[in-house]
Amino acid sequence: MAAIVTSNLVKEYGSFRALDDVALSIDQGDLFCLLGPNGAGKSTLIRILTGLIKPTSGDVNVSGMDLKTEAKQVREKVGLISERVILYDRLSPFENLLFFASMLRMDRKSAVERIHLLLEKVGMSDWKDKPVRIFSTGMKQRVNFVRALLHEPSILFMDEPTLGLDPQSTRTIRNMVKELNESGVTIVLTTHIMSEAEHIAKSVGIMHKGKLVSSGRIEDIRSSLNKDQVIVTINGTPSISLKGIDGYLSESRLNGVVKINFQQGCTIEDILPRILQMKLEVIDIEHKRPSLEDVFVELTGENS
Repeated sequence: MAAIVTSNLVKEYGSFRALDDVALSIDQGDLFCLLGPNGAGKSTLIRILTGLIKPTSGDVNVSGMDLKTEAKQVREKVGLISERVILYDRLSPFENLLFFASMLRMDRKSAVERIHLLLEKVGMSDWKDKPVRIFSTGMKQRVNFVRALLHEPSILFMDEPTLGLDPQSTRTIRNMVKELNESGVTIVLTTHIMSEAEHIAKSVGIMHKGKLVSSGRIEDIRSSLNKDQVIVTINGTPSISLKGIDGYLSESRLNGVVKINFQQGCTIEDILPRILQMKLEVIDIEHKRPSLEDVFVELTGENS
């Protein structure tokens, strides 16, 4: 079942088209990452999906609800974390969170219990009564993360959640994201850092100049490019030429070992019989898959 579906989604600001005919489907329980450089349309799409802004045209369905007619109900089901921290500096984390819980009309007793639980999970219990103004950016974002989880959303949107954070805060948020997803929460996050998506995402959508150029499981997108590469390492320095092996690309020799690089698209099944026929002693076979950075460049023609 799909948690989010968009069709023919367009958002224009005057003559500028920020989103151009975006058709997207995200499965329930997915950990989906929207990738692309700044200005690709990622944040605009998140704002539409959370009901903060309206599209110029097109349809959006979130948790089985039409965003045009059921925006209030959608907002009750989703949480949003952006790089912009929404907290009051003079209040403590506990006071901030209790205020936001009251805005969500949560029962006070339940809210207090959930606040304590979540602050413990993000490592902020010892700071719960300190004023937020003395916190680092990473500490504030961890409290902001708790704010978005107070009402136990079934879908959590995260717009560049680790941008500018210290390593400890980044690790804390990543671990929480994985834990939430494993519990069944659908996660949709944006980033322009390909390695971050590669680290945690199950599926990705690649955006470029307002268009969704590709989406799906990471492994499926990689495979569709047919850009896998095989690297075979053999022992010794054979006197016979290796260039006759189908798919041969290049080789390097060092300390009695030869590393042979084969052309993209060649498979181990294509190469290994010929290697063994030549009676070469194979030390290692590496199947190198394209990174998300490679995928992005291939699909858009630009560096991320």
